[in-house]
Amino acid sequence: MRRVLFCVALALVASAFLAAQTAAYDREAGKPAIILAAFGTTEIEALNSFTNIIEQVENAFPDYEVQIAFTSNIIRKIWRERSEDDAYEKNNPNVEPRFFEINNVLSELAKVQERGADIVLVQSLHVTDGEEYQDVKKVVDAVKGIKTYQPSLIPFPWIDLGAPALGVGDGPKASIDAATKALAGLANEAKAQNAALVLMGHGNEKLTQKVYSKLEKSLRDAYGPQIYVGTVEAPPHAKEIAEAIGKSANKPAKILLAPLMIVAGDHARNDMAGDEPDSWASIFKASGYTVESRLAGLGLNNDWVNIYIDNLKAIEAKVKAQKK
Repeated sequence: MRRVLFCVALALVASAFLAAQTAAYDREAGKPAIILAAFGTTEIEALNSFTNIIEQVENAFPDYEVQIAFTSNIIRKIWRERSEDDAYEKNNPNVEPRFFEINNVLSELAKVQERGADIVLVQSLHVTDGEEYQDVKKVVDAVKGIKTYQPSLIPFPWIDLGAPALGVGDGPKASIDAATKALAGLANEAKAQNAALVLMGHGNEKLTQKVYSKLEKSLRDAYGPQIYVGTVEAPPHAKEIAEAIGKSANKPAKILLAPLMIVAGDHARNDMAGDEPDSWASIFKASGYTVESRLAGLGLNNDWVNIYIDNLKAIEAKVKAQKK
């Protein structure tokens, strides 16, 4: 009899311990949060890309608070200065207040945590896993690793980071395939005009560029050979692409030029489509081509935005499984 009572008591203690552990993780939760992490832009005309992404994510995740953060210190500084300029705000009434109050990822994480968000999904709006994505990952990994004496006080018990559009590394096939499908409109438009499509990405002179060449090959396989992907920060640049087009069979007379970037910001408006002699448009014109520049960021392409939404759904499922 004593043995039975002892076993019952032990079971009750174990049950109470497990209940206490579960209760410790039961926070008084506010709305779960999504933080969209982008490099940012100072170009007012380019903000429509971010506005569209926010709207699409809010539609896909109606139960979540959706915020955006800019990773560029310089860009946030410019927006802070603008927020202190009454004349600037008055002269730009169409700029959403959120951009005048833009934070970095860490500050935005602190804010949603203070509002009681138990689940926090951070989604990179970068194209590749370059420096900006890597820095966001370090922030998320750091806060994910915060432990406290009382489990209920862990600030971010359920948090994860969604991959950039072209995936992590040199471009997983699924990510490249999704991007290829999302760019079908531009590719088919160029083909219909018998034009070469040239996409200008950002690139990085220190990190690998293999993901861009993978995307270029995938686009050519899907839509034809006259598609070229170059970058601002690393080869191939406009001159090399112009030479390649000139040596190609059935050399086109026209080039459709578009940014492989989330926003049509400074790089797109100046480095790509600007009037300066060293802009891509000017270099192609000097090489004898007719050039049509598209100043629309990928954030306005809902097929591209859906890549980020799918990445968010993937990490949401992962985090919810951990929470059970």
